[in-house]
Amino acid sequence: MAASLLGTVLLLVVAGPAATAAVPATAPQGTGASTDFQFSAEPFAAPGAQQRSYFSYQLQPGHRILDQVVVLNKSSAPESFVVYPEDATNVPNTGGYAYQARNKMHNTTVGLWVTVGNSSFTVPAGDQVVVTFQLAVPANAPPGDHVGAVVVEEQHGAQAQNPVGVNLVLRFAVPLFVHVVGPLHPALTVENLTVFHQSPLFPYLSGSAKVAVRFDVVNTGNDILNPDTVTVSITGLLSGTLHSFTLKQSGLGPTKTNPLPVQMLPGARLQLTELWQGLPPFDPLTAHVSVRATDPNSNLPVSTSASELFWYFPWLPVLIVLAIVAALLYRRWRRRHPRGASGEGGAASGTTSDAAGPDGAAEDPAREEAGV
Repeated sequence: MAASLLGTVLLLVVAGPAATAAVPATAPQGTGASTDFQFSAEPFAAPGAQQRSYFSYQLQPGHRILDQVVVLNKSSAPESFVVYPEDATNVPNTGGYAYQARNKMHNTTVGLWVTVGNSSFTVPAGDQVVVTFQLAVPANAPPGDHVGAVVVEEQHGAQAQNPVGVNLVLRFAVPLFVHVVGPLHPALTVENLTVFHQSPLFPYLSGSAKVAVRFDVVNTGNDILNPDTVTVSITGLLSGTLHSFTLKQSGLGPTKTNPLPVQMLPGARLQLTELWQGLPPFDPLTAHVSVRATDPNSNLPVSTSASELFWYFPWLPVLIVLAIVAALLYRRWRRRHPRGASGEGGAASGTTSDAAGPDGAAEDPAREEAGV
């Protein structure tokens, strides 16, 4: 099983008893970490053996193994350390993982399977101590990849309070990868695919529509996956392909311009958003997301995809046009049917009828009064 992180340096910032936060940082490849730390930790290598930068095992359920970690004090004074195991924790929405502060960790797998022999000790200046630990995989351990670390935490020196009143607790985590033999189910899914779009008041006159395609890439299998590419495209029923963008694995880890992690642990979730401008109106549109990854256990590809149909319809200009058309039609109808025309005609006709005699001729009111 391949592993990409060769060392992880954690800086725990403590601002009072009730406020703690773990800030992970990836150490460069090689032996130890080129930081301001005055100590380092790495797997023990016997004389003539190849140096390791992380622990990696492939074990059957119920099996156990002994191994050792070397703690080196690079300072000019004795330093005290504590060593303990810890599960890796998926960092929400980043696809990556880190290690929590000791008082916040919640071990369920590797952190429970590892037992450290001498967990608290002092290392003389410029010297090193070899610490033995045992990894015991339970008989009912679920198959697949499990990740943790052997964490070395400094107990003195750098913990002294700095001028602004913040204590720094330095920890060095040596990753520990355990592949439990059994059925593997590599799987990726695209979840929560949502399209947001902002429509201008008048298309082509006051700008073009903006769209944001947001989605989550989730490792739903039981082994580590290496994401290769993520492609987002927008197509129209009438317009064809309007936009397409592919995010490719750089191998350097997440950056501002390329957030793809090198590895995604089981359960890891990576949230991505693609922004674009230029949607045409009155065209049924489809946002399509496809993801490809590689299963390092089998070197086989794993892929998934999802689509979302949406419609950019400029309602305001359409309603304005409909209102204008309705007003013109109403005006035309009024011209053909003037108000009160039929009522006045009826009144005139009734007056003529009342003044007429039995033979249809008008009678003289004066003659009627004289009794003629």
